[in-house]
Amino acid sequence: MFWNIEYKGKLKGDIEQISSGRPLSEGSVMFKEPDSITKVFVQGALFAIPIVALMIIFAFFRIGAVYGKPTNMRFMDFMVPFAIGLALLFASQYVHEFIHAFLMPKEVKKQIYVAPESGALFVYCEDHIPKNRFMISLLGPAVILGFIPYIIWIFIVPALSFPVSLVVVMYSVSMALCAIGDYLNFYNCITQVPKDGKVFNRGLHSYWV
Repeated sequence: MFWNIEYKGKLKGDIEQISSGRPLSEGSVMFKEPDSITKVFVQGALFAIPIVALMIIFAFFRIGAVYGKPTNMRFMDFMVPFAIGLALLFASQYVHEFIHAFLMPKEVKKQIYVAPESGALFVYCEDHIPKNRFMISLLGPAVILGFIPYIIWIFIVPALSFPVSLVVVMYSVSMALCAIGDYLNFYNCITQVPKDGKVFNRGLHSYWV
């Protein structure tokens, strides 16, 4: 396995069944967090929506400043970029999770699953990960796939055609939105885990010690 990463595919049954069942480390504290992936998405939206809204608003004005008011735009001028962006988004769901796993320490065992109730992918790791490294791994996909392409686009947009700009904006904004659960976990890590704490998964929940 490269970097101790194993792709497990679709999870059959409840998430709790992937737990090793090993006793928790002494002093382990469960995160104060939602008890389902759906609730994670709902609470994570409180962090994601303002970020994505700002990206969309700024992109709207940036596009207007560069290309002017759209005139005589055809339906296909929007549909082709939309289809390309959608295809890139689907493929990048897997890249997103592998970035999470790759940014975790090499020596810890990481498993990637597809959650049955939502179709979302997630990384599962029962080994202890230092708080700072865990936080980097949480925001890595959003930064690499969302924020960096968006920032680059801001500066090079005059050199791009309108359809290409649409693809870049749709893709970067979508990848920022896909990190909806990561923002919540990042917040929980900042507010709940001590500076020298270590984080690990056990079933549905995350713990720190």
